[in-house]
Amino acid sequence: MITLANILDYFKKESLQIISSNVELSKTIIGPRNIDDATANHITFISSKYKETAFQKLIVAQASLIVLDSSIFYILDEQTKKNIKAVLVISDTPKNTFVDCLNVFFKENEQSTVHPTAIIHASSKIGENTSIGSYTTIDENVTIGKNCSIGANTHIQKGTIIGDNVVIRSNVTIGNWGFGFVKDEAGANVNFPHYGNVVIEDDVQIGSSTCVDRGSLGDTIIKKGVKIDNLVHVAHNVYIGENSLIIACTMIGGSTIIGDNCWVAPSVTLRNGIKIGENTTLGMGCIVTKDIPSNATVAGAPAMPIEDYKKLLKIQKQLIERKDE
Repeated sequence: MITLANILDYFKKESLQIISSNVELSKTIIGPRNIDDATANHITFISSKYKETAFQKLIVAQASLIVLDSSIFYILDEQTKKNIKAVLVISDTPKNTFVDCLNVFFKENEQSTVHPTAIIHASSKIGENTSIGSYTTIDENVTIGKNCSIGANTHIQKGTIIGDNVVIRSNVTIGNWGFGFVKDEAGANVNFPHYGNVVIEDDVQIGSSTCVDRGSLGDTIIKKGVKIDNLVHVAHNVYIGENSLIIACTMIGGSTIIGDNCWVAPSVTLRNGIKIGENTTLGMGCIVTKDIPSNATVAGAPAMPIEDYKKLLKIQKQLIERKDE
């Protein structure tokens, strides 16, 4: 049983500012909850994202403890502070602070088991403390590191190399042939063979129903710390740099290079054979047809610098308003 007192002791050890209230310290805490739905048996947080609505949310919140962004706390008036029922933990990075707390008290401990329905080729190597879900197939000469989690109904095809601490969710296909064809003398489309592999480095996460194709002559490479959401297509010979985030429904064309620390928003389409520089943000739904330099933010279809995109939207609005006159 976890009590409010246990959690407060943890935050005290982390030297965070705690604003006490009359909440009973022996109260049982059953887990986290968003602030609108939390009861007295939950903990929650508010980041600067909710600055406009934070005052009202704090007054009506039922949670026993709230990790609060310091920028919000320091603009609260005294009357608002008196009306807050919860214990407040003040943090400059409330979301990170909240996650650290959850990992201490509420982290789900997954058992390292191989489900009896999983099919693993005898030539493949599976690291220690790695879980493999039901009806998952691991083909020949696959290497999977330690402390990995492979979800149900996933197919990892021959030659794939996976590092340590990798999470692959359910219904993922890794290492299938890419979409490559040549025309023969009769004009028929003939498959271009794919002899490369997929290489996935440490600390990568891949969401459900995502497809990662093997390389044709080289490898498809996903570098350390990359996080890929659900329903993403990664074509043959793609390179994704360290710590980049690829969000749901993104389509990455073959031989495209994505630099380190990039943010690829939902439903982005990247043409094959282009290069995205490091620290770049690709806006929601944009269609990228040419190289993007490092440290850029782009949006639109076709993608353009965000400043140009805003100008275009302004002109479009003016044209619409003029038409309505």
